[in-house]
Amino acid sequence: MKAVTIKLDEKGLETLLKRIRAAQELGFENFDFTIENPQAPLGRFVKAFTDHRVKLCAVRLAEPRQKAVVFRRPGYAKMGALSREISDASARMVLETAEQLAPARPSHLVLTGGYVEFPTLVERQIQLDEHLDREERNAPLPKDLLQTPEAKADDQLENLCRALHSLNAKLPGLAICLMPPSSPFGLLTPERMQHVFDDLREKNLGYWHSTSNAALLEKLGIVKQDVWLAKFGPRLKGVYLADNLGAHGEQAPGLGEIDFSKLAPELAKSTIRVLVTDDASGTKMRFGSDYLARVGIF
Repeated sequence: MKAVTIKLDEKGLETLLKRIRAAQELGFENFDFTIENPQAPLGRFVKAFTDHRVKLCAVRLAEPRQKAVVFRRPGYAKMGALSREISDASARMVLETAEQLAPARPSHLVLTGGYVEFPTLVERQIQLDEHLDREERNAPLPKDLLQTPEAKADDQLENLCRALHSLNAKLPGLAICLMPPSSPFGLLTPERMQHVFDDLREKNLGYWHSTSNAALLEKLGIVKQDVWLAKFGPRLKGVYLADNLGAHGEQAPGLGEIDFSKLAPELAKSTIRVLVTDDASGTKMRFGSDYLARVGIF
């Protein structure tokens, strides 16, 4: 199944509908709905999906990085927060959003594990972003930048697993999936993600790959791209197909640094293949769709 991402952000419903129409003109019938604003009223979006014959294959709940690294308030990416109160409130937020979207009948709910909490996280991430933006000038990686100080990641994993157990019980018709982090400071390293899968062994929990995130982590020397599919391929439900251009992800496939032809043989026929771009006009969407067809993914 091929699909394309539509994103709910500050641009609102009209921009979303413009992207839907552009995608449908290119032959897309299935959509991944990405939400970054948990306060948005979703009833009118559900109605719009019905009116425009939008089939939701997945809902991805994410937070912009500047919010995701602030742990004093709940958010979609904070079910693995160190604070039990923030973790529980974040799980309720995810549950409420999923329940609001239930009339649109999405089949998958895609979540991130959030970030490892340590005192200098925000400063480290800003420093890393600045380094990546300077990369075309071959700026050296600052010494020890990627070494995280002492943290309580095991406690965070315990909170995340508890939250996922609760969601799984309350959302029995929805397959919950975890994806690789977009930062080396993300909580779900391959080892920690394996711990979560082991803890929820009998639950309906899957893996959702992200080409952009996996490529960035390899670029920084954290983990090679092929490790994710090697470890979690049997649980693979879908893949976000986005390219990287320097520090900038969510580029149309074929415009950046990732060789997607190597990915095609790794995907089962049933894998949901989601094109992700940062473009609402349809130009990059068309380019990315044509490129993915040439390399055998679409």
